[in-house]
Amino acid sequence: MDVSRRDFLKISGGTLLGAAGAVAPANDAGAQETVPELRIRDAKVTTTVCPYCSVGCGILVYTKEGTVIQTEGDPDHPVNEGTLCPKGASLYQMVNNQKRLLKPLYRAAHAKELKEVEWDWTLDQIARMVKETRDRTFRATSKS
Repeated sequence: MDVSRRDFLKISGGTLLGAAGAVAPANDAGAQETVPELRIRDAKVTTTVCPYCSVGCGILVYTKEGTVIQTEGDPDHPVNEGTLCPKGASLYQMVNNQKRLLKPLYRAAHAKELKEVEWDWTLDQIARMVKETRDRTFRATSKS
């Protein structure tokens, strides 16, 4: 029996479609009741960029009442087209981690322990040190 590739695909495709119809009837009334409600229903969607590396993958963040409930790759983003690396995919765990630090820790010179400090104080210290370093090391270039 000579069967061309085209005939083989027609035969096998018809068999698969027939089997699928036998397994899952098209109008099963009970199937609608077993579908769980999506947890992102009524959530606010915000687009953002992944903070891990310089690639700039797009991420969709779903929030309800100010709490992140889901993160996923943005399918409309030109860089990643909806895909995420393992680090980007773990953003949900980073935001909702029980052990996540919420305030900066500071260890004074020669001290052994860290102490919790306020963000305003921390940012002021960083700005002061950057300015001191810039002022100490800045060299004006002469224009020719």
